[in-house]
Amino acid sequence: MHEQKNSIRRTEEHWNVMTHHKPQWIDAMLYKENRGELSATDEEGDESATEPFEFFVPFLFMRPDAADEIRSIFHNFVFVKASQERLRAIVESEWNKSANMRLRYYRDRSGKNITITDEEFQQLRATFLNRQLKVFFGMPVDTIGEMAVGDRVTLLIDGWKGKQGKIERIRLKNGLVSMTVAVDILGHTKSVNFEDLHDGDVIFADHDTEQLLTGNLISNMERPIATMLGHYFRKNNADVKRRDFPRLNRYLSYANIQVDDENEQKRFVSLMLLCATMLGETALCDRYAAQLIEWLSDEKEVDNVADACMLIALFVYTRHPAYRDAAKAFRKAHSDCPSILGTFINKVRDIPTKK
Repeated sequence: MHEQKNSIRRTEEHWNVMTHHKPQWIDAMLYKENRGELSATDEEGDESATEPFEFFVPFLFMRPDAADEIRSIFHNFVFVKASQERLRAIVESEWNKSANMRLRYYRDRSGKNITITDEEFQQLRATFLNRQLKVFFGMPVDTIGEMAVGDRVTLLIDGWKGKQGKIERIRLKNGLVSMTVAVDILGHTKSVNFEDLHDGDVIFADHDTEQLLTGNLISNMERPIATMLGHYFRKNNADVKRRDFPRLNRYLSYANIQVDDENEQKRFVSLMLLCATMLGETALCDRYAAQLIEWLSDEKEVDNVADACMLIALFVYTRHPAYRDAAKAFRKAHSDCPSILGTFINKVRDIPTKK
């Protein structure tokens, strides 16, 4: 395998993205072409058609223990740094045209040939060779489905510092945020997705997101939701409640995050039920309430804060006093409860119940 870095007479700032199904074969042929052994000249004898070029076949440089997905996706890619005249001479050479599988341009959906900057090439090359990075490759950022979180961030990790990305997934590990961030590559035809990033690895696009995703996400949500709960049940407060809607919708947009710890998951779903109730999202309310009721049915008694949080959320949604009474009894029996539980109980203390 070869990684050609000959001096190029014409300074090229971009790498051309090409494809070929046999990485070992095209690597050998480009090496011979670059040495002048195949003489791919044009009919007018243009010297630019024979000048040196650089090329890189990533599959041949990947570590044997690289993820199968990465090896599969980049099996066919070839990167060539050359003038357009030189590249055209290679593509139209006899050896390429007579091959069963030809070296071809990689194009986007509109048919445009894809080129990338030298900076992006170096970032990709480092990613191919770095066994420490947890990455996978996927569809372009703007095609990420509705399950994605979608918040914009700027990366601070080595090799990719300053690149713009979008949070695709969030996972809570011991209450702390672990993000998967997607960054467009190869002319917005694919994305590289960095897993297990934390708040120190990114700059958030806005202050609200930074406050929410730095530290413990659930704790960061609880107190604002308790405050909005007080607004929701206060009479003659329509304007304040309307001002709460954007934040409630924002919180509810995180509903699909993965929560590892069971008790943290109970607290999180309880918060989602409260948000959905205040927004009048009936279908979501029914779904979250059913999940909480199922969890409570498996418990012999209310014995932790997560159970009490579920009771409060179910009371707000159903107005059945038994839920509120059970939460109050738990707090009374456990003086060491976190203060936020007392805050929630105080907020729902005067809410009318259903008979």
